[in-house]
Amino acid sequence: MKALAGMVVLTATLLAGCESGDIKKAKADVSNELRDPSSAEFRNINEIKKTSVLELEVVTVCGEVNGKNAYGGYVGFQRFVSQPKSDRVYLENSWNTFDSLWSRHCSDA
Repeated sequence: MKALAGMVVLTATLLAGCESGDIKKAKADVSNELRDPSSAEFRNINEIKKTSVLELEVVTVCGEVNGKNAYGGYVGFQRFVSQPKSDRVYLENSWNTFDSLWSRHCSDA
């Protein structure tokens, strides 16, 4: 039983270190958009790489984030779109046209 528990901890530790630099940057950028950046919780993170018209690789990170409000309570998960190389962050609850942005950039997610 201890061996199984050790394997689970080891696997979780190894998988936690598998995030790309773009995902880490996107998480930091998205966290900074929240009222309490240290409270950010992420799920369903996807990194999408596409080639632009100029043959350049464009990386978009899509996912969901939850954070605390001014009263210290979590507000619920909302989707986000981040382009780490250009420091752009779009939060679902902050953009009227978010659905079209999500479908354009995160369609592979």
